[in-house]
Amino acid sequence: MKVTFVTVCYRTPELIRMLLLGVQKANFSFSYEYILVNNDSSDGTRAMVEECFPWVTYIDAPGNVGFGAGNNIAFARAQGEYIMLMNPDLTVFPGEMEKLIAYADAHRDIGLCGPQLLNPNRTLQRTFTRFPTICIPLYRRTIFGKTTQGKKAIEFYFMQDVDATIAQPVHVLFGAAILIRATALKDIGFFDEQFFMYFEDTDLCRRAWEKGWKVFYVPVACFVHYHQRESDVKRFWQILTNRVSREHIKSAVKYFWKYRKSATLFP
Repeated sequence: MKVTFVTVCYRTPELIRMLLLGVQKANFSFSYEYILVNNDSSDGTRAMVEECFPWVTYIDAPGNVGFGAGNNIAFARAQGEYIMLMNPDLTVFPGEMEKLIAYADAHRDIGLCGPQLLNPNRTLQRTFTRFPTICIPLYRRTIFGKTTQGKKAIEFYFMQDVDATIAQPVHVLFGAAILIRATALKDIGFFDEQFFMYFEDTDLCRRAWEKGWKVFYVPVACFVHYHQRESDVKRFWQILTNRVSREHIKSAVKYFWKYRKSATLFP
């Protein structure tokens, strides 16, 4: 088995339908399996998948366990040489996965690699970053990111100073679309389940580097990502009413505590 595709969903049956239709139409040239883990078994996804996509292995999670824990359920069953994380709001086109796999096959020291992700209007999404400093979550989720210091910090974090058209090592890849070498995952370990949402991908990439595996951004392959920042807030007090934003801040606190002795927190 060449690739195990893994998607974790939560109340997104229509997005799942479109994603799986795209996978069917891509007509991959390699052997694969697809594991879908649903964090809300009551949303109708099971019936739709069983009727329209019987080739998908569907799993109900024991409740809303979060992104990392949901993926870990699939990791434990994956048989592929590679594991491909796929967000529900992705669209994959014919030939793109083959390009990503070919690059990984040719560079055996890469443990994780991510394709270029575009917005629906074909503008670039910055889905590769440096390791975050402790102020990055605040800058990204509040109006403080509009300040001069905030803008500079965000630009540095999103590597605005590098050419996004060439393949290169990066500190972090966003978990929306990552190809993981199975041998690397075994060496690194699964997602840390203390992160319910956000920072689990940052933590995984960090552990990959610590284990000697490279993390690469690979724009030879391109997907479309219908990304929506549900955690975005404009005023600091909105964190109190935005649950997703609160989860982001909670995960940030856990991440920075976990790596509190690292010099990269305060470069």
